[in-house]
Amino acid sequence: MSAAAEAESITLRNRKPLAPPFHRHIAKSRLMDKTCRVGQSVIIYDVIATEPAGEVRVTRKTRFQFE
Repeated sequence: MSAAAEAESITLRNRKPLAPPFHRHIAKSRLMDKTCRVGQSVIIYDVIATEPAGEVRVTRKTRFQFE
């Protein structure tokens, strides 16, 4: 089994559009230094894309995009 690649970017989609924007910071902190993949849920967000594809490890260099 190989280690997860370092994530360049992660795209998250909000399931509750009326939720306050500070949930973005909570989601980032929950993902930091952990692995994630498309389909995973974090707070009110679903991971819809990762670069590179597949399971990735989130680091401080990872860019977060919110839809």
